[in-house]
Amino acid sequence: MARITKAQMRQVELTRAKLEIVAARERGEDALRPLLTRHPALAGELVDFSAALAATSAYADVDLTPETEAVAMQARDRAFAAVFGAATPAVAKAPAFASLKALRQARKVTMPALAARLGLGVDVVSALEAGRVRAATAPARLLRSLGEMLDTTAEQIALLLGAQPAVSPLLRRGRGDVADGEPLDFAEAVRLSPEMSEEAKSDWLNAQ
Repeated sequence: MARITKAQMRQVELTRAKLEIVAARERGEDALRPLLTRHPALAGELVDFSAALAATSAYADVDLTPETEAVAMQARDRAFAAVFGAATPAVAKAPAFASLKALRQARKVTMPALAARLGLGVDVVSALEAGRVRAATAPARLLRSLGEMLDTTAEQIALLLGAQPAVSPLLRRGRGDVADGEPLDFAEAVRLSPEMSEEAKSDWLNAQ
């Protein structure tokens, strides 16, 4: 069995800490201070990530004009550069996307095609794109797979999921969605999917 290196362990800790920040933001809480206390060695990355997450979602409720859109895109460009580093050409040159759906569409991948490649139901992918799945519950395997399929990084996928504009509970109830409009954990979304076989569900429910 291959041994996990210190660098790999650090990356795992960093990813988990970032997802805690995303989850806290979904609840309207601030997780940065306690995380900085627990992970002082990750302080720089976590501060940058928290700032980038705020920047990428700052214009979610604004009706963009050409002028404000330009400002928003500049803010997102700076935010992504702060998180992913200008030394990474594939990421630094990539445009900032407002959502997972926007990224998928830019890559010209249909939702059914993405779902098939992931081994998920279209309903699960749709829930991810609509903000009906808690970003912090997405397994690392999902972040990696989405990153590979959409030509980006797992970190950028985590950032996009955290910035997803969730559909309001009232609208979700009107649509008849599950869980009375409350966001679902990823595992719960998989278990409830009528489009996935039991084998496919088991595969994802055991994902890391």
